Amino acid sequence: MKILTNMLLFCLVFISAPSYAEIQKFGDLDVNYNVITTDTLAPQVAKTYSIERSKNRLLLTVAVSRPDERGASRAVTADVTAYAVNMIAQHRKIEMRRISEGEAIYYIGDFPFAAPDFLRFTINIAEPGSGRPHKIEFQRNFEKF
Repeated sequence: MKILTNMLLFCLVFISAPSYAEIQKFGDLDVNYNVITTDTLAPQVAKTYSIERSKNRLLLTVAVSRPDERGASRAVTADVTAYAVNMIAQHRKIEMRRISEGEAIYYIGDFPFAAPDFLRFTINIAEPGSGRPHKIEFQRNFEKF
């Protein structure tokens, strides 16, 4: 059941807004990331992960993977930190938590915001022991709902 719930979370977060889901490559490392309002999550998924559903909360999701010897994508453990900066230069650290179920690993963080707002996000990813940190920067415009 947990794996099914995790797959549902993946589908809702990474497929529900295809125009915003993104991938960044660092060599053979793939980082998938997305940000959505939490009201778009199914109630059961939000409850499972203790996420408040609201048009005034955002959920940042990150998944790190690399291909195995057969070319299949395999989840990779990483140190993930993130923050957002709004239109008036207020910085907000996004507390990321690791979700591990079976072979799947996701990093999620939710936080309040007030629309309309234009947010600049920074995600830092480092594989333990690799010594090679990676940085992703992107921005989103959130209109009033």
